[in-house]
Amino acid sequence: MHRPDTLMEPEEVAAAFDELATQGKVRHFGVSNHNPMQIKLLQKTVKQPLEANQLQFGLMHTGMIDEGLYVNRKETQASERDGEILEFSRLKNMTIQAWSPYQASSVKEVFINNDRFPELNQKLAELAEKYHTTPNGLASAWVLRHPANMQIIAGTMNSKRIEEIAQASEIQLSRKDWYQLYLSAGNGLP
Repeated sequence: MHRPDTLMEPEEVAAAFDELATQGKVRHFGVSNHNPMQIKLLQKTVKQPLEANQLQFGLMHTGMIDEGLYVNRKETQASERDGEILEFSRLKNMTIQAWSPYQASSVKEVFINNDRFPELNQKLAELAEKYHTTPNGLASAWVLRHPANMQIIAGTMNSKRIEEIAQASEIQLSRKDWYQLYLSAGNGLP
């Protein structure tokens, strides 16, 4: 179910899910951009397990991570915007499907090989060489390294780029390299 609807009636959603499951049209159910309370509201009536939540996540969109790192702090990053969705998803074995993982957070443009993000691209190039991959592969490996068992929504039809992204499944970034990328994307640590 794509995006929350404040007028949503959980009983209507449950009836639709039941019909889709009975007809064999849908085998797995999930949501997009829902917070934990919205998911709990749906789970009150929906029989099918909600297995996935599509959330924007990537090197330049790290709110879910920031919220957890800055617990009990006054910095803006400590603001709870997502209802601790990262931890909730892990507790509920709900797969996070990262959408637009290559998009810069404040603009609708890709950050990879973009002159507006020199520090991040320098680090991507440096570590891509170390891990024998490309910046696309490395940015994907960064998402997949998180222990939340995430999946990537690549958002491309370019076969070369798909191959580069697929390489990420073979890469295990070290903690140090993961955090170096996080910092080079303009994030800080408390």
